[in-house]
Amino acid sequence: MSKKTNDTGEWAFNIDLDAIRSEAEKQDAETHAEADRLLAQLDELSAPQPGADTKTLDLPTDGGQAEADPPPDGEATGSAGPEKPEGNAPAKPAAPVPPRRPAPQTRSASSAGGQDIRPPQWVNTPPQPPQPPLTRKEQRAKEKRDRRLAKVEKRRQKNHLRLSAVLAPLLAITNVVTLGFWGIGALENRLTVQEAEEARVTAESQAAALQEELDQNTIPLDQFTEQVAAYNLSAQFIQEFFDDRIVYKDTSVHYAEIDSSLPMNSYDWSALSWENGRPSYTPDGARHALLGVDVSYHQGEIDWEATAADGISFAMVRAGYRGYGNGALMTDDYFAANMAGASAAGLETGVYFFSQAVTADEAAEEANYLLELLSGYSVTMPVVFDMEVMTEDARANDLTAAERAAIAAAFCDTVAAAGYTPMVYGNTAYYMAKVEFDKICGSYDIWLAQYYDTPFFPYDFSMWQYTNEGSVAGISGPVDMNLYFGE
Repeated sequence: MSKKTNDTGEWAFNIDLDAIRSEAEKQDAETHAEADRLLAQLDELSAPQPGADTKTLDLPTDGGQAEADPPPDGEATGSAGPEKPEGNAPAKPAAPVPPRRPAPQTRSASSAGGQDIRPPQWVNTPPQPPQPPLTRKEQRAKEKRDRRLAKVEKRRQKNHLRLSAVLAPLLAITNVVTLGFWGIGALENRLTVQEAEEARVTAESQAAALQEELDQNTIPLDQFTEQVAAYNLSAQFIQEFFDDRIVYKDTSVHYAEIDSSLPMNSYDWSALSWENGRPSYTPDGARHALLGVDVSYHQGEIDWEATAADGISFAMVRAGYRGYGNGALMTDDYFAANMAGASAAGLETGVYFFSQAVTADEAAEEANYLLELLSGYSVTMPVVFDMEVMTEDARANDLTAAERAAIAAAFCDTVAAAGYTPMVYGNTAYYMAKVEFDKICGSYDIWLAQYYDTPFFPYDFSMWQYTNEGSVAGISGPVDMNLYFGE
């Protein structure tokens, strides 16, 4: 049988030669058994009857023509026809010559598996008494046996011819197909190995070329960091060489690994443009960020109408602070004036509180103090927790990163409960080293202070303080300026 394989689309042949040989031997055995049974019946019917006269035939053993022994005087041979009757007596039929009996069948020594049968040989039979003439019934039985013997012999010869005609082509087809598939498989394997070897050589060549290029254009990290420290390179320049770390500086350069589990920003900085020292973010041709300032008593009295006319859209006003020495809660001297003036000029307003809390309870106390100050004002921008590490000896300088995160959370949760949007202010060094950033990122909005042309902070943030030396109409002296990406 043959079938088409599912994976290669080739034809596979499945010829059961053992089953064919077994079937042939089975048919041959049945044929011989049938012949032996018929011969046994013939022997039984041909056996001489007691008291009957028989004639003996002397048959040659070399397969020649047998001649009958001369009959006794007054008797005719079986081939001379019926005896003439005496007088008017009816003619008596002559006794027929008994049929010649074939010798037992034997297999030739050259036959393998019972396929070739030596044809029967005639042998001499001993003299036998003359047989009585066969009756009509016996004659019909003899003829029937002869026909059956001839049919059996014909079937035996036919089986031999048929099996030979079938087996030979099948064996030839099997050999050709097997050799063909073997040749095809060997060729495919050879091509596959050759292709794999060529691919390996190509890959090794490309890897060697890449390694050579890297050796020529790269330096080890420790050597790079030494060069950075020696030449006092900016963090923005250094950041260009890293995509898995955040570069920041305080007293030295640091490389913090990026935590991919935290929310990342998706800003398209190719849409960030600068004009007259001010940034504009227009990712689809339309403005998607507001320009604003953050102020305190340090700016003194402000002409908010002039500030609004200079393209400023919002103001972040310091509402109060806790003393970094005695810890007293204080209100910014210009809080009321700045809130009233900014709102009257049509600016959006938000506030921030400079914290020096050393416990979560003090942080909640600061938030409640701020909420009382906001009574009567319309605040549409975030309310911000601002804790900075002071250069002087300040009461909150020695807090751990975990303590700062808990304090920030206490402040923001209190603000959020009052219906405002909480936010945490800080620069890259503060977020990466002074507070557990993963405790606040994603929970509260982030206000990032990073003074470069393009922010390179990977995590999500909604406000960017891009300079502390901005120039705005209506404000004397430098001022902090921001882009707000929030809603």
